[in-house]
Amino acid sequence: MINVGLTSVADHPELATRGNRSTFSDYAQHFPVLELDTTFYGLKSVEQVRHWQAQVPSGFQFIIKATRTMTKHEESADTVADFSKFNDMVAPLVASHQLQAVLCQFPPYFGVTAENVRYLQQLNRLLPDLPVAIEFRHPSWYLPAYRANTMALLQAAGDIHVIVDEAQTTSGSVPLVPIATNADLTMMRLHGRNPAWGRTGAKTTERTNYRYSQEELQQFGMIAQHLKSKNVTVIFNNNGGHDAAANAQSLIDLLGLDFPGLAPRQLDLF
Repeated sequence: MINVGLTSVADHPELATRGNRSTFSDYAQHFPVLELDTTFYGLKSVEQVRHWQAQVPSGFQFIIKATRTMTKHEESADTVADFSKFNDMVAPLVASHQLQAVLCQFPPYFGVTAENVRYLQQLNRLLPDLPVAIEFRHPSWYLPAYRANTMALLQAAGDIHVIVDEAQTTSGSVPLVPIATNADLTMMRLHGRNPAWGRTGAKTTERTNYRYSQEELQQFGMIAQHLKSKNVTVIFNNNGGHDAAANAQSLIDLLGLDFPGLAPRQLDLF
């Protein structure tokens, strides 16, 4: 099964039924899964998580991004406590079978070292029984000397490999490596191919400002169809120019996908 979704809720004006900011209810009319990165900046309350759930159908799936201290973007005074609080936060999603994955996106300076390998091995002990998805942003994990070991490391832990598409720049981009490491789920995150992706100081809206062509979408569709996982989720993050929703719908149309259980659609925006 292939699922398609976007990052964030509010930044998709073409989905909005009122004003320019889309809501959970708007979003759930079109897509069955959502990646939320708001948790990267800080934990939310259990009440807030339940409020998200109340706005979407019962089968709707959430991908929740790990906090920046959990993925080594910032140092933590108490790493174990950070993970414990995160587990408490997502408990309502686990109970309702709505947590598709915990996205652990590591920073560009998190390369292959013995210390970082040990940290990856520790992750699953800190997130017991949760589906952990790993996204690398340092290319060393995919160098010929390390790629097979990287995939074996994820597979041994039962972790979900996040296949990344991004602009290939001289600053050290991560290549697209279409390998599944978890039999149940593989994630694809499509960031766009704007050359500003690797430029120091470029804003996120510039780095992700890219509209995929039909030919590129067809390539992603073929990759998704041939991955050796029961489920594949394709997340579009190329939204600097508000292209993600339209590209996602185009992929859905190309693959002839149908998602039962969406929220009732008030208006066909596509």
